[in-house]
Amino acid sequence: MKTILNRILKSSALVLIVATVGLFHSCDDKEKTYIGELSPYIALEDVRALHKGQTVTLSSEQLSGASQIYGTVISDHRYGNVPEGIVVLQQYKRQRLRGIVLQLGSEASSYLPGDSIVVNISNKSLVRDGFLMIQNIKNEDIKKISSDNRINALTTVAANINTNPENYESTMIKVVGGQMFPKPEASEVFKGTKLMIQATDTIGVATLEGADYAEMQVPRNITATGIMLGAKPGTATKNLIYPRYKQDIVDVSDPDVPEYIGSTPIIITGFCNDPSGGDGNYEYIQLMANVDIDFKEVPFSLVTSNNAGKELHTAGWATGGGKTYKFNLTTGSVKKGEMFYVGGHRKLINGANSTSIASAKWIRVIETSKNPGDGFGNSNSNILANSGNAGGIAIFVGTNISEQSVPVDVLFFGGLATESIISSDKTHGYRIANTDHYAQYNAATGELTPFFSMGGDAKINDFRFEHHGGPTDTDIGYFFQLGGTFNTTTRKWDSPRERTLILLDKQSTIQQIEQGNGMTKQVN
Repeated sequence: MKTILNRILKSSALVLIVATVGLFHSCDDKEKTYIGELSPYIALEDVRALHKGQTVTLSSEQLSGASQIYGTVISDHRYGNVPEGIVVLQQYKRQRLRGIVLQLGSEASSYLPGDSIVVNISNKSLVRDGFLMIQNIKNEDIKKISSDNRINALTTVAANINTNPENYESTMIKVVGGQMFPKPEASEVFKGTKLMIQATDTIGVATLEGADYAEMQVPRNITATGIMLGAKPGTATKNLIYPRYKQDIVDVSDPDVPEYIGSTPIIITGFCNDPSGGDGNYEYIQLMANVDIDFKEVPFSLVTSNNAGKELHTAGWATGGGKTYKFNLTTGSVKKGEMFYVGGHRKLINGANSTSIASAKWIRVIETSKNPGDGFGNSNSNILANSGNAGGIAIFVGTNISEQSVPVDVLFFGGLATESIISSDKTHGYRIANTDHYAQYNAATGELTPFFSMGGDAKINDFRFEHHGGPTDTDIGYFFQLGGTFNTTTRKWDSPRERTLILLDKQSTIQQIEQGNGMTKQVN
């Protein structure tokens, strides 16, 4: 007697029959194997992997017995910014987005964003002409399943796109806070390809002549949402974003800074860089306002740096990647003298299972272990160093940070090595503010000293708060309380910040890090 087990899985109106291989015994104890029906569907990711630089004919053998793909249409020909004759198909599978272009010709405009379709790709051609596409698709090869389905967009950074374009091509992406280059002229419009710099990477914003926003003026800084497609050889940049609509381009240029903001409007008063247990999403920075601030009216940003290894950053605070990570402070408000926090989204005082400090004023949190920073910085489980080379924290007015941007407050902590900190000729580094431990110029000589750790006999801008200890003192939860006296009238430090280490446990409360003799004090 034989028993056959069939398991049927249903998803998005598609029935997939999973092959089950069973080992059974007949009456004479001979073993028999039963093989179920192969799925007719192949993942977009697997189709993309078939292309190794040469045109591929998608035979049954190439497709492992499959013949069809499925996904959601993300292109929209109604608004004019899709290359002619193509449909862009996106699929969420294996917990990631992948996409591909279908070359369909005049019928491409029949398909709208949100259409769920099944496509026969048997004996079609897989080619790359700037971007990867499946050629020779006919209207009869496509079956529409449903309409108005949700379209997912992945927020990422230019560095990730240029490093791993296969992970993003033909998908909907969002790039936050790019700087248009060169600086747009007053009458410059989007028509054509405009370059956008984010940290040290460049991508193109492609606008066809018929796009509904083609004549819109180009701002200094934008956040762009659109379809990422590889550029054809000879284009100024290898990867392009095609926004679909006018609303896909958001002007995020920083407003003029009101006079009342003044110098040093925010100061860093503490941080927890090494909470008990894993650091990811639990690190945080404590700050204090020296003036009333509405972040919607006057945006700020906070950048952390982690300088492990010997590789020199390429653009100071704006380097991004694994070096620097940015938080945009664009919502909420604080009063003069009020403390607030920026950091991982968990909002716990000392790592997992510790006291919640969610009731404190949090201006910006990110799930840092899974998400990139606001404009630059890879997802990272350790945005603040625990040991080794010096790490840093800097506050900026505005959210558009470049190599030339100068912070309003800054501090560094950790080791003395400089290979990953500043260039040997002292022309590239992390820019510092005029603050309690750093100076942008030598008052006696007038010499400019714009970077951290310039060294020399005078030990220019070399100050670091020491790490919290050796191997026996890590991973248990110290809070760096930074205490000095800040004069809110002169906007200068009457006495510089010193470090007080507060050893936290899982039951510690917010009072331990917001009170005590080690706290920064404001005086008028």
